[in-house]
Amino acid sequence: EEIRANLSRYAPDPHGEKLLARMAEDGIDVTVMVHTDNVDLGLNDEQMLSLNRTCADIAAGSHRRIIPLAGVDPRREKAPELLRRCVEDYGMKGLKWHPDHGYYPNSKEAYAVLRVAQGLGIPLLIHTGQMTKRAKFAQPIFLDDVLQDFPGVKVIAAHMGRADWRGWAAMAQFRRNLYGDTAMWQQLAVVNYERFCGSLREILDTAGSDSVLFGSDGPGFPSLVPNRRFIQILRDLPQKAPPGTRFTSEEVDGILGANAQKVFGL
Repeated sequence: EEIRANLSRYAPDPHGEKLLARMAEDGIDVTVMVHTDNVDLGLNDEQMLSLNRTCADIAAGSHRRIIPLAGVDPRREKAPELLRRCVEDYGMKGLKWHPDHGYYPNSKEAYAVLRVAQGLGIPLLIHTGQMTKRAKFAQPIFLDDVLQDFPGVKVIAAHMGRADWRGWAAMAQFRRNLYGDTAMWQQLAVVNYERFCGSLREILDTAGSDSVLFGSDGPGFPSLVPNRRFIQILRDLPQKAPPGTRFTSEEVDGILGANAQKVFGL
């Protein structure tokens, strides 16, 4: 019942009013809104563009508190042109991919879209991890080609690779255009705080303290662990981390906003 109640606070929300209210309640200044495109669902180009336009319109009325990212599946025949339209005509600020829908981020089709993204100077937020049936497409290792061939594209690996977070962190150590976010990590922070702290400490030591961004994977996962609770857990790390594990306030500030400011040019 609590999960259903929390989800109802977001949808339907055609003007983003519920989202902005919840952001204020949770102490969130800016949020990223995404549309995820999947050609297997059968939507044509115009239907896909309409959904992106909806996100863009909501963001336009948010006084720059919502950053819209375009969902354009690279398997669409006109994907490069469609992305350009989302950015240049609708004002969207980045690209969102879910390669676990059935494509590799280093494929020929993906590269055609990435060339447009690099030319436009926009970041890519891409799903990584093993939470889906087609997880083989979402392994962090397939980003290595992208990071080298498109150094002008800032790539945010959603979930930091999750089960393969060490592989993501090792890559981020050397690919300075690779970032990751904490989406779905809030569960671990609540269920096993000591393990969460140990993993996050290793991530920051390996990938660098400027590589991690706050992420929630809302509205679903904040219904399990509210954003305000997860934010407070992160804020308390310098004082409450287990013995032998230390975090600085500067590291926490980076996760909670400073790193995202650099990625999105805020």
